[in-house]
Amino acid sequence: MDNNLRFNIADQRLSYNGKKEELVFDEDRLIEFNHRHKAALANYELSLDACTIITLSDKINYDSNLGALRNRQLRQSVTLSAALSAIAVGLHGCGSLTKVPKELITKELINNLKRANDRTAAQVMAEVLQTTTETLPVGEEVLIECAITEGVRVKPGKEVGGNPTIAVGAVFGKNEHRAQYGLSMPYNVTLLSMGNDVIDGTTKSVKGLHSSLTTLFITEANIKRHLPDIYVQRWMSGAYFEEFNPREANLLEAAEIISAAYGHPGVNQLSAYFLDRPRHLPAMDILNKAGVATPFDKDGDLLPAVILGLEGLSFPNKRGLHSMIGEIGGSAEWAVGVLPLVWRGGQAIGMLTSQSTLTRKDLSPEELWKERFHFTEEEFMQIQDARFERKPYFTIADIIDDPFAGGVSAFGAITDNYFIPFMEGVKTDESNHRISVNVLLVNSLGMVECWQFSFKCQQSLGQTLELMLSPKEKLDDLSKPELEKAIGEMLQDQKLRKRFRIFFNNEYYPALIPIRNNMVLLHKAVEALIERGALNDKDREIVKITEKLASEWFVNSD
Repeated sequence: MDNNLRFNIADQRLSYNGKKEELVFDEDRLIEFNHRHKAALANYELSLDACTIITLSDKINYDSNLGALRNRQLRQSVTLSAALSAIAVGLHGCGSLTKVPKELITKELINNLKRANDRTAAQVMAEVLQTTTETLPVGEEVLIECAITEGVRVKPGKEVGGNPTIAVGAVFGKNEHRAQYGLSMPYNVTLLSMGNDVIDGTTKSVKGLHSSLTTLFITEANIKRHLPDIYVQRWMSGAYFEEFNPREANLLEAAEIISAAYGHPGVNQLSAYFLDRPRHLPAMDILNKAGVATPFDKDGDLLPAVILGLEGLSFPNKRGLHSMIGEIGGSAEWAVGVLPLVWRGGQAIGMLTSQSTLTRKDLSPEELWKERFHFTEEEFMQIQDARFERKPYFTIADIIDDPFAGGVSAFGAITDNYFIPFMEGVKTDESNHRISVNVLLVNSLGMVECWQFSFKCQQSLGQTLELMLSPKEKLDDLSKPELEKAIGEMLQDQKLRKRFRIFFNNEYYPALIPIRNNMVLLHKAVEALIERGALNDKDREIVKITEKLASEWFVNSD
C-alpha cells in the first residue's frame, strides 16, 4: 500500500503551523491562580511557578456559553485535574513496563501495570474535583455526577475489565449536597455532569510511548441516556455534516458526505484516522482504494477525535487530520472526544457494535468486520437498557440533552504528544524541585488552548509523589494484621479518610451501588471479580476490613 495513504502517525508526524497566540502569566496571575486553587494544590504541596496559555483557535460557535463554568475556579479546576493526574502518572508508573526484563513480561503483568496507572490517575483527578467543589462559596456551589466512564468492560483475552476509574455514579460536592443527591437540591447548587477516560492510551503510559493523556469533561447539560461501555463504530468530522444513517450509507458514501462538508472536490483529499487493529483493515482497504489517506496509531483514539479539522495541523502529504470513517473504539472515548469536537463545530455519529465478536482471535479481519453487528443476548440487553434498539445510530444530542450547555474539557499530557507536536508530557527538574506538564483545553465556546504549566514542589518531588499515590500502594504488601492497622490509621485521619474513600469508590465500583452519600456493598460481586481476575485476595481483605471499620459508609452490613 502506498505509504502516503496508509501510515503510522509515529513515522509520518503531524506538524502545526496554525494560530499560536501566547499569554504568559505574570506574577499577579500566578498569585491569583495559587490563591484560587490553594486547597487543591496544598494536597500535594505544590504551587504554580509559571504558566503560558497558547490559544490555537478562538473561533466562537455562538450556540453556547460557559454557564456555571463562568466560575473561573471551577473551570480551571478541570484543567488542574487533568494536569495533576497526568503528573501523578508521569512521576509514578509512566514507562513502568520498560523496567521489567522481557522474559518476565506477561499479559497479567501488563494488565496490572495498566490498572496501577489508571488507579493513580483516577485518585488525583477525583481529589482535585472533590477539593474544589467542597470549598466553593455559598451561591457558587455545584454537585458533579460522573455519567460516562471507560474501563468497565471486559476485553476477552486482553483485559478483565473493572479497571480503577471514576465510575458512573461517583458524585463530587459538599457533604450535605452529596447526601441529598437524588432529592430536591437547594436553589443555589448547580448540577453538573462528568465524563472521563482517566487515561487514554493506558498501554502507552506503561510503555512510555507518545500521546498518552488524562481526559475528562464537565458540562452543565444532563446526560439523558446511558451509553453502554462497549465498542462503537464512529463517523466523525471537524466540519459539520447533516446527520445520516450509516446503515444506509457505505464507507465511500460516508467519505463523500464528510469530504463535501470540508468543501473538498473529492475524497482523494481526505484523511480518516484509525486504530491499528485487524478489525479495521477491510475499511482501510476500501478507503485507500478511493484515495482516502488512513493514518493510524497503535493506541489511543480519543484526542484525534477532539482535534479533527484543526487549522494548521497537517501530515507530510499536506493533508490535515480530517475524520474517522468506520473506525471502532470504546464508547466513553467516543463521548469524551465528541463533545469538544461538537463545541468546535464538528459532527459525529456512533453505532454500537458487538464487542464479543470484535475481540475474538479466531476470526480473520474480513470476518471481524462482517460480524461487527453480530450481538450476543447480553449485548442486546445492554442495547435495550440504553434504549438504542429503535435507533441503531446516535449523535451527541441523543446522549446529552443540551450539548451546547456550558462546559469544559481537558486533556493532560503524560507523555509527549504527536497530535499537538509542541505539547510536551510530564518533565521534572529534580534539582530545582519543579514539574512541568501541558494540558489541551476545549471549552463549550469552541476555544482551543494549550496550557503549559510549571509547578514547584514546596518540599521535594519525592514528597509530592508520596502525597499523590493511591492508598492502595501502602496496603499491597501488608499482612492481614498490618492491613487492618494501616486502614484504621487512614480512617482516623480526616484527610487520609477522604483519600481512602475516593480510592475505595474508584477501585471497587463494580461491587458498589451508591445510595446518596452511602453505598450498598455487593459481596457476591466482589467474589465474582476475584474469580475473573479483576480483584485478588488482598482486595477481599481490604473490602472486609473497610466494611468493619467504616460501617457508616454502607447501607447493608451483612
